[in-house]
Amino acid sequence: MRRVIRKLATSMLFAFFASLALAPVSVAQEEKGIAEQAAKDTSDKSGTNPINFQRDLRIYNEYLWLNTAGDGTQNLTTLEFRTPFAGGKWQFRTRVPFITSLRADVNGDGIDDIDDSGLGDINFRLLTVPYFEGANALAFALEVFVDTASEDSLGAGTTSLAPIVFFGRFFRGGFGPWQKGGLFAPGLQYKFSVDEDEGRDKTEQIILDINFLLQSVDGQSWLFAEPQIVFDQETDADFAIMDIEFGWMMTKWWPNLTGQSFYLRPTFTIGADRPTDYGIEVGYKFIGW
Repeated sequence: MRRVIRKLATSMLFAFFASLALAPVSVAQEEKGIAEQAAKDTSDKSGTNPINFQRDLRIYNEYLWLNTAGDGTQNLTTLEFRTPFAGGKWQFRTRVPFITSLRADVNGDGIDDIDDSGLGDINFRLLTVPYFEGANALAFALEVFVDTASEDSLGAGTTSLAPIVFFGRFFRGGFGPWQKGGLFAPGLQYKFSVDEDEGRDKTEQIILDINFLLQSVDGQSWLFAEPQIVFDQETDADFAIMDIEFGWMMTKWWPNLTGQSFYLRPTFTIGADRPTDYGIEVGYKFIGW
């Protein structure tokens, strides 16, 4: 299984560097300024474009089946807020997770060794996009994970930093009901702890991910896929995560609900070291209020 994960990682790295190699494609071959237009398009209320900085509020609930010896599940509700600042050149984002239920039979003896609920680790992110050229954009971010969990089982027990870089390439076309165009954005994150609770492991992870977005012609629905490969340098664990999101603007049925949308996001994880097996997320967004 580790060989499969490393092959996936190689494929993702190939996609990342291939997209960089294709970045200098002449403007004659693509719509001029499409990336910068997408970044400034305030009519886009889907909340799917990571470099479109609008004020937004999100709440979503994820139910996960854990990879434990016995039964294990987690129900996680997250409140997320994003807002632009510094003249729209930067974006601030925070996520506040509430674990309403974490039950896990770690030993496979039919008894829940963990049965907790409470606040998880809050995180903050600063994001900027210093480069636009034709259909291409380059973004940098710094994410901070704060040791705020109310129980040891609900957090990492560390305060961590995670610098991120991702390259975005916008395009026209698509398939099926999603033919307006979209975004291909491979990224790289390095997460490391700067402080650990006594008895807790350090955090050191390298995360490769690809964001792939397609939008419908009328802008009322979208398809979003996000494969990730996680290399945990501290525990020598590798695993892959695949999220697929199907989203709809509420104005499709209720015209007065401008900027509001909902989505369904199934997820599954592969690898012997995976912390979860699969899950489902349901979310609500209110963009541009």
